[in-house]
Amino acid sequence: MSACIDQFNDGEETLVLANPAADTDKRRIVEACEKMDLSGSVVIATSGSSGRSRWVVLSRDSLRGSARAVNAHLEITPSDVWICALPVFHVGGLSVYIRARQSGSQVVTLPGKWDPLAFVEQCNNYGVTLSSLVPTQLFDLMNKNLSVPQTLRGLIIGGAALDPQLCDRAIEKGWPVLKTYGMSEAGSQIATQPRGGSGMELLDCWDARLSDDSVLEIRGENLFSGYLENQSNSWDFTKPMDSEGWFSTGDITELSGRMLQVTGRSDSMVKVLGERVELDMLQARLESIAGKQVAVSAVADERRGYQLVLVYEEGVSQRDVLDRYNQETPGPERIGEGFEVKQIPRNALGKLRRGKIVDIVNSRRRGVPES
Repeated sequence: MSACIDQFNDGEETLVLANPAADTDKRRIVEACEKMDLSGSVVIATSGSSGRSRWVVLSRDSLRGSARAVNAHLEITPSDVWICALPVFHVGGLSVYIRARQSGSQVVTLPGKWDPLAFVEQCNNYGVTLSSLVPTQLFDLMNKNLSVPQTLRGLIIGGAALDPQLCDRAIEKGWPVLKTYGMSEAGSQIATQPRGGSGMELLDCWDARLSDDSVLEIRGENLFSGYLENQSNSWDFTKPMDSEGWFSTGDITELSGRMLQVTGRSDSMVKVLGERVELDMLQARLESIAGKQVAVSAVADERRGYQLVLVYEEGVSQRDVLDRYNQETPGPERIGEGFEVKQIPRNALGKLRRGKIVDIVNSRRRGVPES
């Protein structure tokens, strides 16, 4: 078991969860929490606005409460066996261990890097009944055409939007897919497909409503404490809830009773391989290289969730822009291909028309020339 899981279960000190590959000064984050009366919290990295390091601050009680709600929703018992194939520095991986602890169930850790063959082998060896994966991992299972482990009763898919066609293919092959919607700010799940049911149902721990713009707002005891942000060695702690405790998720949603369906984002965030990517931040980076004659677009991709592409006007060197941009850009934010257009679509105020850009890219991929 990872050392951070032991620290969560047995400790009371501030726990900072960050990608080991990132250059994170955890000591400074712990010191900032102590100064802001946030000691004992669990602090998880997320994406902030341009130039700012942002962290989600959760209490241990919030995370345990989320785990109990998921356990009740999915009827998890001590006889269940989990396999954890997600990193524990993300809330998805951490939550597997917390749910197991709260329910008395067991956890098998998938060793090494993600490997669909090893995943199925471990499921069969240990009689695994439950797992939590991101859509990219489900795609890999389908791509290998692997047999469904007989003991597996629930495959929770979250972390990014699940392509409907990928979901249908998995279900047809017998994979017990359970669609879910959540975020770090909620300590994991907000709504999950019930066992034997369809759609996504709000967990009992959440109240939900829609804003005038159909953006989902949630309220509940398991909500995060707030955001810890750093810029130029200055730390700020913000609580983005209104006076009644409602938090705006930023997701455009259809809500019918306790059932919901997420239809889009109100901001520029997409997820690539399960990682949050802010398009506005990437756009600013691109414009610093090539000015207003370029734009970044995100088009749906079955495996990655979204694929980032470059759109550029005549006279721009696609290769030069991509080389300069990708050299200093982490994997999920890299751009793989580009399309020349007559003019970058913008509205009267100069704001990018992202929907129109996506339409152009999809048409060009089908071989339809720009009109």
